[in-house]
Amino acid sequence: MQLPQTLTFLAALLAFTPPAIYATNPVLIKGNRFFDSVSGDYFAIRGVNYYPRPNTGPLDFNNLDYFTSDFKNIWQRDVPQFAALSANVIRLYSVDVDADHTEFMCALQAEGIYVIVDLGSNCDGCEITTDSAPACYPASFKVRGEKIINQFARYDNVLAFSGGNEINHRTGGNPWTWNAPCQKKFIRDMRAYIKSCPTLREVPVGVVVADTDRDDNAQYYNCRTDPSDELENAEWYGINTYVQCEDISDPAQATGFNMLRDSFKSYDYSIPVVLTEFGCVNPTFPTVDGFQAQRTFHDAAFMNTRAYSDYFAGGIVFEYSTENANSKSTSPYPFTTYGPQNYGLGYFSPEDCTDAGIDCTFNRFPNFEFLKEAYESYDGSTEPTLSNYVIPSNHAETSTCPAGSPILSNFQWGSDSLSSVACPASSDSRIQCANPVTTVSSAPVATVSALTLSFAAATPENRTTEAPESVNENTQTPSTQAPETSQPPTTSHDECHLV
Repeated sequence: MQLPQTLTFLAALLAFTPPAIYATNPVLIKGNRFFDSVSGDYFAIRGVNYYPRPNTGPLDFNNLDYFTSDFKNIWQRDVPQFAALSANVIRLYSVDVDADHTEFMCALQAEGIYVIVDLGSNCDGCEITTDSAPACYPASFKVRGEKIINQFARYDNVLAFSGGNEINHRTGGNPWTWNAPCQKKFIRDMRAYIKSCPTLREVPVGVVVADTDRDDNAQYYNCRTDPSDELENAEWYGINTYVQCEDISDPAQATGFNMLRDSFKSYDYSIPVVLTEFGCVNPTFPTVDGFQAQRTFHDAAFMNTRAYSDYFAGGIVFEYSTENANSKSTSPYPFTTYGPQNYGLGYFSPEDCTDAGIDCTFNRFPNFEFLKEAYESYDGSTEPTLSNYVIPSNHAETSTCPAGSPILSNFQWGSDSLSSVACPASSDSRIQCANPVTTVSSAPVATVSALTLSFAAATPENRTTEAPESVNENTQTPSTQAPETSQPPTTSHDECHLV
């Protein structure tokens, strides 16, 4: 199944010459890589999962949208920390479909930071469910997804949309095929909606899965059960994986991480792979300045080196701040001891801070500095550029569907009976923040085939600010068990508080 040799750009993007370079030029996909659409530089993801839950009080909830002007006091505190890390991406687990996010998105754009927006959320009708296909795809989820895309595709710094988060942990003990067709159909519906709207920037829609049934999930979401349906496969693939759990600085000795790479190497994958959650916690990590088990993040450095960039597009560390609600039973405030849910790069003080009367202050753990060092060490000078990258033949085709893969056309889908949300007017299809960083660029743009513009349309998703719900059962190649993995985060985020 050969991928279509098409190049889709909005006319508005190319209407001016020379193009202005903004802090966040739209990013596009060519083959299994991301590139800056204006400079042509390879875009290596160096990210942070962001859910700034206070220690207590009325905002101490799962699934709360902190990313509006109402919570400017929260995100305005944190954006400089992302910049200090040299992070270029944050991931949002859940957003309110009806709220405006312009101030937040523009504050990020000013720092050169992109966003991956999950389209689902843990509220009724907002996500793929635990039911079997086709009931696991509520028709209302289609409307929610389209509304989020409609809103967030207007921002140049939306990198991508995620159609789901770890729905493979929601099978009730059934095989991975239980609800995977629902996730796949939702991705197809969102891609079809974007394609149908000439005023929408073509932001890629992908999926985030937990690292179980690694081979089957990876190949299913990149295959087409109908070979003629070019919209059926995901445009990028995210995997939440906790495989590097030792203080190993030599990538040659990073057994679990190398096994992960070798898995994807064997798939000959045609779309970008993002480590959407990484950052194992383990008591063997060093004690630094009185804080136990400080992750050294050597994997954050070597995942973006040439030995790995042919297979991974980068990663997003879990997570920005330790959530008191999750950590207090095993590593209580001020979180100086090791705990299986103490995943933060920092923590909030004072202990009773609410961000709704008692402001929270972000305090960096020593592992913040380790991640900063890793991200700052990135050197993309040997990476290909948009103009000179030739998609290798082994990365040019979608995957072969695993044996027994559910075929989408075999189901009756309730979403097919719903009309789509109206496309945005052309006058409302792009929000341009502030001033460009520079005004000229000589980099070639849009002369290549097999490109999909990474125009990000955003939708919330199962916000599980937990590492995977179980220790990654599939941190192994078909016959070899990988090294110890950390206990995945356990936050269920099963409430829906959208403001």
